[in-house]
Amino acid sequence: MSSNIFVSAMTPSIGLNLRVTGHCNQGGRKYMEDAFVVAYQQSEDQKDLEYAYFGIFDGHGGREAALFAKEHLMNNIVCQKSFWSDDDNQVLKAIRDGFLATHHAMWREVGKWPKTVSGLPSTSGTTSSIAFIRRRKLYIGHVGDSKIVLGFQIPGSSEWRAFALTKDHKPETPEEKKRINSVGGLVLNKAGVERVVWNRPRPGHKGPVRRSTPFDQIPFLAVARSLGEF
Repeated sequence: MSSNIFVSAMTPSIGLNLRVTGHCNQGGRKYMEDAFVVAYQQSEDQKDLEYAYFGIFDGHGGREAALFAKEHLMNNIVCQKSFWSDDDNQVLKAIRDGFLATHHAMWREVGKWPKTVSGLPSTSGTTSSIAFIRRRKLYIGHVGDSKIVLGFQIPGSSEWRAFALTKDHKPETPEEKKRINSVGGLVLNKAGVERVVWNRPRPGHKGPVRRSTPFDQIPFLAVARSLGEF
């Protein structure tokens, strides 16, 4: 399965002539776990754009989290009053709050998602890298390791260069490992890959999870931050 999109638009509000393409390729997997989205909001007079929005979601453990983020993340951001502020810090706060709202909303839905092959609740999760173009500015937000890269042409030259706008959230980086350890988490190496440990209740456990509940420590997640992964 593959999917494509092409968008071309010119708008004075966002200050850019946009040409957008996107592509997903399922490859040899049984089902597509990834998603992307391109969206915009028109002005009230329908002659301009308030913003353009782009998102990529690299799902794992199932497609449910990626599809949920595709469907809800943008709305959870733009519904924040601070998103419409002229203060850049307030716009970035709205993006952070929208990510948290989406994560919490996933938690309320995860019981409806397909269980794992071993009968446990879904472990579906997704990276999320998004960008807004609004009032001639670029605002970004991300969790995981789906990198956002800006390409630019060197003035007076035909040469182009790429500049990474995001830093991957990987458990092997010192900053992320320190953050995980500081909140009681753990990072272990499995087959040469650093992974965040999943404290899974032992098979057969029934009832609520308490501090006394016996857990198995499973090196699980190869990214340090994500949406979902409950």
